[in-house]
Amino acid sequence: MPAMRHLWNGAVGIVILTATAVIGSSGQTPPAAQPPAPGAGRGQVPSGPRPNVGAADRHRVDPAGADRGRKTYAAECVTCHGPSARGTERGPNLIRSPIVLRDRYGNSIGPVLKKGHPMQTAASSAALTDAQVTDLSHFIWQRINDTLRGSDVFEPGDVLVGDSKAGEVYFNGEGKCATCHSVTGDLAGYGKRFQPVDIQQRFVFPNAAGGRGRGRAAGPTRQQVTVTVTLPDRSTSSGALVSMDDFHVALRTTAGEYRSFSRTPAMKIVKTEPLAAHVELLDRLTDKAMHDVVAYLESLK
Repeated sequence: MPAMRHLWNGAVGIVILTATAVIGSSGQTPPAAQPPAPGAGRGQVPSGPRPNVGAADRHRVDPAGADRGRKTYAAECVTCHGPSARGTERGPNLIRSPIVLRDRYGNSIGPVLKKGHPMQTAASSAALTDAQVTDLSHFIWQRINDTLRGSDVFEPGDVLVGDSKAGEVYFNGEGKCATCHSVTGDLAGYGKRFQPVDIQQRFVFPNAAGGRGRGRAAGPTRQQVTVTVTLPDRSTSSGALVSMDDFHVALRTTAGEYRSFSRTPAMKIVKTEPLAAHVELLDRLTDKAMHDVVAYLESLK
């Protein structure tokens, strides 16, 4: 689930170290937007790998390409990665693979396959054509999209598949959850208040609104990311962060005033992320640990 993980990391080159991060003004300049391939007009899907497409560009699945990719996947990949690309004991889950989630039209998985990757027929993956790689990308992205609630084939599964005892160990140890939360305080009776699927959602993406917790009419209150801008004349402006990139930063003050600044080397920007611990956790959270913690939180009756 990795695109939502670092709201500003990719564009500005920030590493969130604590709940309050000091950001310099000399971030990396993002690559210029690439023009569409010749003949690829509005609404048309590229027919081959696009090496300059970045993770911020949405992969538009071509259904016909996905159908072709399904045949290649069934012939060469399904034994290890499973029919839904969720992995088996012989191969990893492609739905959660960072390489796959960064892939756009084969620009990430293509180089891996060209180097040589085991396939079911024992043929060399380097022999796959660019068109086959792109079709595989369409098929895998179709499987990723099927995990979203907006998909026609989405069905909520049973998320209570973890070990609650292991989840308790992770909660109090490696996960560092106990440094901010208490099972006798804010999490008391947590398993009674929320359904398992909502516990998982709130644990992994705590700022997401909604949920179906019993006795609860509305979603959680969003914990706002704030920012303080100090100008060269030492005057400051603080408020809720609206947007920030390598060139501008915009905020809204507590009085509701919108302010936007052009970033300069002499400017100091301090961004405060209330949920920095959750953002950091996503970089090291495994599928097993996630389900173990959900099972533990559900047991808190």
